[in-house]
Amino acid sequence: MNSPSGDDNRAEVAVPAVLLAVLAWGIGPLMVRSMSVGGYTTALFRMWLGAPAMYLASRWWGNGVTWKSLKACFVPGCFFGASMVMGFMAVRATSIANATLIGALTPALILLGLNRLVGERSDLKRLPFALVAFAGLAMVILAGSSTDGASLHGDLWAAINVTSFTVYFMILKRRRNEGIDGWSFLAGVFMVGAVLITPVCLILGDDTWKVNGRDWVLLLAMVVGPGWVGHGLISWASRHLPVTTTSLLTLGSPVVSVLGGWLIYDQHLGLVQIIGAFMVIAGLAGSVWDRRGSVQAPEPVS
Repeated sequence: MNSPSGDDNRAEVAVPAVLLAVLAWGIGPLMVRSMSVGGYTTALFRMWLGAPAMYLASRWWGNGVTWKSLKACFVPGCFFGASMVMGFMAVRATSIANATLIGALTPALILLGLNRLVGERSDLKRLPFALVAFAGLAMVILAGSSTDGASLHGDLWAAINVTSFTVYFMILKRRRNEGIDGWSFLAGVFMVGAVLITPVCLILGDDTWKVNGRDWVLLLAMVVGPGWVGHGLISWASRHLPVTTTSLLTLGSPVVSVLGGWLIYDQHLGLVQIIGAFMVIAGLAGSVWDRRGSVQAPEPVS
């Protein structure tokens, strides 16, 4: 049994762990945008490279994959695979701004009461800080969305993505509360998701066998960055932080994407966006400042 002090120490480490994951996730859309192939092909190879990588991680750092853990990952794996495809399609079909803004709505959905599904209640003291972060996020992304190739069908992909990811995120929290190992869970959802999306991507994708050498480098970088670092740390931290805190911290990811778009793709970053970025950072800081009183101790694992 873990001691209370041990749980407190893990909660303290969990916040910077999520922030590092947010940085890795923020770089992900920039890599996807650099691919020479479409979203279906990118998602297909991303998942099939990620599945063995996560399986190895589960053997090295977790409890491995068993039929029991794989069965527990079937439903979240379906939503995870759908989110991966829709997210990549959104980044390719609409602006990075719109794709990341819509994709960041998971905390809003959770604050509206979905966290009750995992036995948590929204802390009203966090709400003003969350609103500041949401307002800043809108300023950062909407201020640059009008000339960056936004499209309605791409925005629809992003909306389906955030719906699928929110369901996955809530099941992740529930499974971690039940005691399933984080790396085992990730290995399971990647394996299930890879199998699920394969026929869809092969049928709808028209450039499956046109992946070049640079694309392979980017795909492997996605496995290590957004994969091992991003999903791995989020999965671990979800055991030690309330789902509201974890989801609010992910609001920093779109800011990273927008800043990366400015640095790499020479997208304009105006004063409004700079102010918005600071608002997001301030809102995130405030939302986790008083986290000690709301962090739930992990349930004992039988």
